[in-house]
Amino acid sequence: MPEIYTVSSLEKVLLHKKPKVEKGGKMAKNETFSFQIAYKYNRFANDIRVEIDSKIKEFITYRQVEYVPCTSVNLWEGDGFCFSKDAFVCPDVLRPTRKGLLKSRACAYASAWFTVKGDVSVGKHKIKITLYAPWTEPLTAEYTLEVLDYELKEQELIYTNWFHYDSIANYYKLSVWSTKYNEIMYNFIEKAIAHGVNMLLIPMFTPPLDTRVGGERKTVQLIDVYLENGKYSFDFDRLIAFMKKVQAMGIKYFEMSHLFTQWGAKYAPKIVAVVDGKKKKIFGWKNEATSPEYTEFLSELLPNLRQRLIDEGLYERCRFHLSDEPNENCIEEYKKAHSVFKKSMPDAYITDALSHYDFYNDGLVDVAVCSTKAIDKFLENKVENLFAYYCCAESGDYLSNRYMSYTSLRNRIIGVQLYLNKISGFLQWGYNFYNAVLSDEAVDPYLITDGGGAFQSGDAFIVYPGENGAYDSMRHEVFYDGLQDMRMLYTLEEKIGREKTEALLEKFGYKKGFKEYPHDEKTFFKMRSEVQRLLSKND
Repeated sequence: MPEIYTVSSLEKVLLHKKPKVEKGGKMAKNETFSFQIAYKYNRFANDIRVEIDSKIKEFITYRQVEYVPCTSVNLWEGDGFCFSKDAFVCPDVLRPTRKGLLKSRACAYASAWFTVKGDVSVGKHKIKITLYAPWTEPLTAEYTLEVLDYELKEQELIYTNWFHYDSIANYYKLSVWSTKYNEIMYNFIEKAIAHGVNMLLIPMFTPPLDTRVGGERKTVQLIDVYLENGKYSFDFDRLIAFMKKVQAMGIKYFEMSHLFTQWGAKYAPKIVAVVDGKKKKIFGWKNEATSPEYTEFLSELLPNLRQRLIDEGLYERCRFHLSDEPNENCIEEYKKAHSVFKKSMPDAYITDALSHYDFYNDGLVDVAVCSTKAIDKFLENKVENLFAYYCCAESGDYLSNRYMSYTSLRNRIIGVQLYLNKISGFLQWGYNFYNAVLSDEAVDPYLITDGGGAFQSGDAFIVYPGENGAYDSMRHEVFYDGLQDMRMLYTLEEKIGREKTEALLEKFGYKKGFKEYPHDEKTFFKMRSEVQRLLSKND
């Protein structure tokens, strides 16, 4: 018999497992809310018409949920709190429908992702969804959404999800910064902003990230460098134009790309210049980070860059990177790089991802971006303006992450944790990394979700390349729900105070740090419901 159910946004609808039913939910007036329908027919159909009967119909959109292979699961020191411990076909891609039509899978469940967003009136709203397949009786499901009479505070968290400019050029086979490339790239950026990103990685030069020693990624640098008769000159116009464009779109902060290579600041990044009229690579793996040649280059570049950014009113919004994830074995190299940089930019903010407290304690970074796996010492020492990040290493100790093999709750819980730990910013490395590990080759993210076996599936990207721009994933929407949970808690704090808000979370089993929290959705929704009740209460 055909089946249809309304389902929570935290549910991953598998092909051959009946999903848990959710009949309704609650949202703030300015919240974006998601739920799903799951349905099953005994044969395939790709022209299922959807009819929505609701007073809030104009605020409802939907997308087809599609599947990708989740091939790498529970890597490293996994803790068992997973959606699946085995490879499986994962529902993740949210593909826009063709003319509003859904499709089914023969004798298997399919699902659609529904989003409610806009100026929805306060009160309870019935949403009746009917599916019309060509060869069977209509299927109908109902969902009740209650809009509560309060608004979430604006997001103050600084959030960056590293943007990989070469991945767009590689996947779409386009020249970097061409007209069509720009059209697609800005769509990707727009999707990021819509999901809470307000700081963007800016490719002053090709970012020296996830690149094999001796290898290189496609050139994406925005600073034009000239070397004539042994003298450097710079044109920052393209850089400034790009920064102002994304600022107008909603980006508030700029991450200036790393000036030294990853994991230790040993070498210069790839830099291309016009040398006596001919374009060529002038720096890269052959140049040590603090070599006289590269030091001279930086001493010419950085003061000019600083002044131009000041003139354009952008400097105070810039955060500078030296080397990503330096470790305790390279602190001396990092100190040398730090010294070279600070001579030209003494008042710049250095913001680097790291796990070792000594880098911060020694004054080598101004804003520490710490792994959630190693953040306890930073929290114990009450580091100000602390950022957090996670990547492929945060897989044990029940740490939150957005891997495909994790439950959606484990993705979403980051919002509560960011609030409880008073985190100022969050970083994740893979918004759209469509490369194999160390960028040895480009990959198709619909087929290879684990960097060629190096990462947990889903670690390297959270959006997919669509026809003319980005397609969201379920994981992208759920992570944004977590950011909305964080905003909800700050809204409650404004009403009842920090101490009472923390006590409420403690009552439901949520603790400071990133490792202890209830692992069941029922407790999560009880907590959320209590917060919503207090926010709706007229005192």
